[in-house]
Amino acid sequence: MGSNEALKNQLKAYKAKYYRNKAIKGAIVFAALILAFFLVINTVEFSGRLGSSGRAALLYAFIGFALVSFYGLVLRHILTIKNVSKQISNEEAALQIGKFFPEISDKLLNIIQLEKLSSKENELLLASIRQKSSSIQQVPFVNAIDLKANKRYLRYVYTPVAIIVALLIFLPQFITESSTRIIKYNSDFKAEAPFSFIIDTQQLEGFIDEPFTLSIETKGQLSPNDVFIWINERKIKVSKLGTDKFEYRIDRLRGDISFSLESEGILSDRYTIDAAFRPSIDLFSMDIEYPKYTLRENESIRNSGNLTVPEGTQVSWKFSTQHTESLSVLFANKNELVSAEDLNNGQFQIKKTIESSGPYSIQLQNEFSSNKDSLKFQIEVIKDRYPEIVLDQFQDTVLYKNIVLGGNIRDDYGFSSLSFHYSYDGERSYESFKIPFNRELSDQSYYQVYTLDSAKIQAGAELKYYMQVADNDAVNGSKAVKSATYSFKIPSLEDIEAEIEANDKQIQSEIDKTLEDARELNKMIEEADERLKTKKEIEWQDEKLMQEILDQKEKLAEKVDELKKENQLNNQKLEQFKPQNESIKQKMEQLQEIMNNVLDDEMKKLYDELRELLEEQSDIEEFRDKMDDLRENSSNLEEDLERTLELFKKLQFDKMLEDNIEKLQEEIDDQEALNKETQKGEKTNEELAEQQKKEQEDLEKLQEELDKLNELNQDRKNPDSLPEDLDEDLEEAKEEQQKAQEELNPEGQNSEGEKGENEENSQEKEQQKSEGQESQSEQQRQNASKAQKRAAEKMKEVKQSLQSMQSGAQMEQQQENLENLRDLVDNLVTLSFNQEGLMNEFKEIRQSDPRYVKLSQRQLKLQDDSKIIQDSLISLSQRVFQISSFVMRELGEMNRQMDGAVETLKEKRVSQAVGKQQFAMTSINNLALLLDDVVQQMQQQMASQMGKGSSKGNQKNKPQMGGLSELQQQLSEQIKELKESGMSGRQLSEQLAKLASQQERLRNALENFETGLDGNKLGEKIDQLINQMEENEWDLINKSITDETVQRQQDILTRLLEAENSVQERGEDEERKGRTAFDYDLSIPESLNEYLKAKEKEIELLRTIPAKLNPYYKKETNKYFKKIKEKN
Repeated sequence: MGSNEALKNQLKAYKAKYYRNKAIKGAIVFAALILAFFLVINTVEFSGRLGSSGRAALLYAFIGFALVSFYGLVLRHILTIKNVSKQISNEEAALQIGKFFPEISDKLLNIIQLEKLSSKENELLLASIRQKSSSIQQVPFVNAIDLKANKRYLRYVYTPVAIIVALLIFLPQFITESSTRIIKYNSDFKAEAPFSFIIDTQQLEGFIDEPFTLSIETKGQLSPNDVFIWINERKIKVSKLGTDKFEYRIDRLRGDISFSLESEGILSDRYTIDAAFRPSIDLFSMDIEYPKYTLRENESIRNSGNLTVPEGTQVSWKFSTQHTESLSVLFANKNELVSAEDLNNGQFQIKKTIESSGPYSIQLQNEFSSNKDSLKFQIEVIKDRYPEIVLDQFQDTVLYKNIVLGGNIRDDYGFSSLSFHYSYDGERSYESFKIPFNRELSDQSYYQVYTLDSAKIQAGAELKYYMQVADNDAVNGSKAVKSATYSFKIPSLEDIEAEIEANDKQIQSEIDKTLEDARELNKMIEEADERLKTKKEIEWQDEKLMQEILDQKEKLAEKVDELKKENQLNNQKLEQFKPQNESIKQKMEQLQEIMNNVLDDEMKKLYDELRELLEEQSDIEEFRDKMDDLRENSSNLEEDLERTLELFKKLQFDKMLEDNIEKLQEEIDDQEALNKETQKGEKTNEELAEQQKKEQEDLEKLQEELDKLNELNQDRKNPDSLPEDLDEDLEEAKEEQQKAQEELNPEGQNSEGEKGENEENSQEKEQQKSEGQESQSEQQRQNASKAQKRAAEKMKEVKQSLQSMQSGAQMEQQQENLENLRDLVDNLVTLSFNQEGLMNEFKEIRQSDPRYVKLSQRQLKLQDDSKIIQDSLISLSQRVFQISSFVMRELGEMNRQMDGAVETLKEKRVSQAVGKQQFAMTSINNLALLLDDVVQQMQQQMASQMGKGSSKGNQKNKPQMGGLSELQQQLSEQIKELKESGMSGRQLSEQLAKLASQQERLRNALENFETGLDGNKLGEKIDQLINQMEENEWDLINKSITDETVQRQQDILTRLLEAENSVQERGEDEERKGRTAFDYDLSIPESLNEYLKAKEKEIELLRTIPAKLNPYYKKETNKYFKKIKEKN
């Protein structure tokens, strides 16, 4: 049994080794399988990029496979070693051993089989078993299993290991990353791809309520076409900027944001954008305090940082901020950083006085950042500009008395002064005076008339002047600007005289032309009058002719007005530089008044009425009546112009005569002064000869002037008698001057003796010659002095002749004129009585009375007598300046009423004829009174001339107060008689119209007298008289003659007498003339008139600007008005 146990132990050892061999072999195979499976699942995960579930399946599949494989290949065999029951049977072991050991073959199997039968069989079998056992007992069964043989299976391990090692070397992520992802299947892993997302984590900081831009860049072998961003589980495509660049923009960041990126299955890590608050300004304001002198109201501006302010303005910035720890303002122009004052709760404030332009920026700061927005603004400082001045100056080139200063001043804020600076000849410093201006306007016009100092401005003098304006700059001080300096040079006396003479000739020529136009107008009126007399209806040819008459009258009126102005200016210029004696001044004034009364208001009214008739297409009878009136007035106009022309020539003659006498006296004085210098011998003969030559030339010029005087005298209708020996005396004076010139002429000294002298003269001869020459020169001076004295005497004779002629002829003419006037007054008185008697006789007869024809013939005789008086008075008026136009108007009225009386008698309208006779008698009486007043004036003038040697009378050539009172008394009586007569109808209307016309003429005369009395008690009395006269005119026009009208007439007469006494007591007439004789109305050029009109419009416009208007809008309004003015 022992041998059997040994076999059993060997079998047991064999089985253990068998299963140990199985375990080793299984371990090698297990390792190979596990590595292979590891590669497989890594390959699956790496290539498939499985999700969490896929990776979990792989992981658990791998674990399951590993456990199953390990159990089946390794652990099962190890457990079988211990668990005998599960091991292979002895028979299977015997077979395996028999196969390995040939010597054993099936012996061991037989032994095992026999051993199973041993309990049943006999001992023989046992012996057989022991025999066989003993034969194989020495064979080691375990050697049948070679453990080293398992090495051949290691090759299955080497391959996956080599692959793994190669992958770890060349593609480690295949092993590491895939394994990691499989093991951490619950974690998210981005897909490994040939690119990666690059994000700068520093840019993941943004600010709330601001846009945020995320810049994405990919890096790798490949570039994705599209990239998506995951935000709040929303997949949004980002913008592609280039091959590897992408961008995603968030318009407004509201808080922290978490996101990830994805492209082509690759998912990035999650990132977070951190949002913070940036410092900001909610509101800010600027309180602006302007300099006081700018007159601008302080203002406050909100949420606007740009400034345009005057220099010196103080600005206070106030800021309301959020999330701000500090605030400062950088003024770039001075590189000055000003920190704001912290007022808490996010409020800051800065104050600064602005002095210069430049940008400034506002800087905010907190712990996270500064302000992102560029809070940059601009300050524009308006420097106080220099004022501007425009001077449009107009120099009075007529009388050289005034300078009209007009123009414009402009500044940004206003002015402190406006002044005129001037300097006369010989003065080094400039004088000045202030010119008023409006301090509230920065752009305004100014106007001033500067009257020159008559004591310093004379012929040949010069004035320099300029305008200066200063602004009101309170920051830098006032700045003054002046205009260009102008010169006002007064012409020399010779130039002024030549200009006056040329103007006189021009005026005379214009009077001639105007007279011709008046004659042409008279012809047209006569033609129209004749045509209307033969027609029953007015035709268009007649209307055309009357329209031509009106046009001709307008042209004539313009010429007459121009003549008045030219003559007045010429008279004023003459008085300014060559004052005339009282007689000539009086004549100048009287002639001017005569010219002023040409085309009077009554005549203008007639033409206006004719125009109205044409416009209204009135009846032909009305045209006939109006043409009759025009014919009479046009005749008066022609006579007025003829008279004006003759009186103008007379005045020119008197002025030229007086002027020549004065020049002659100057020549006498100069000649006598030269004679004294000749006698003294202080000057050389050459100098004396030169002066004598000049005197001779002056005398020749004077002779030419006397020739002109003679020509002017011959051109008059009634020339004066000039001395016949004037030319002869002047020639003798010139001969004496020539002799003096020859005596003093150095070229005549010893010329013959010098020619005969020898060239070789000794010193002694030269000395003798010099002494002889001195003696000869003295003799020549004596001869020259005698000739000069004789020349002066001759000139004195000429002067005396002219003076004698002037005074003698003047007195003689005045006496003749006075006698003629007296005769005219007597004739008028006689005519008045005759007319009154005839009028009374006509009142007592009827048309059938046999005396009617005889009385009518007597009226014709009176008409002829009035024509004779008219011719005489017209002729006399051309010589007597005192006869006013009022007298000539009354003369025309007398003749018109005379003619009317004759015409009505022919038509046997007795009552109308009596009315005409009454009016004619009134005109005759008025005319007699007026001429009597002229007689008194001439008597006073002649008495004054006789007493003082020259005319200093001061009588006006208009009715005096006494004459007016007499005329008013006559008018009062006529009104009273008409009231009591009981007259009615058309006859009453005509009478009332005539009385109203007479009252109007008296009132006009009183108004002329009243001029210049405003402001004193006498002037107030005359004003009351004029008002009462106007009331009476109104009553007469309205055909309302009441007791009150008669009483008012009596009051007027009483007041006129009181006024007459006042004038006589106070000498008002003389005082009045002294004030008004040559009142100068500055003739402003048309360009300045337009300027002044524009200025008035500007003032009216400016009055519409509210006083409290904001200065900016006021300035803009001024600019607007100025543009309007420039356009206009």
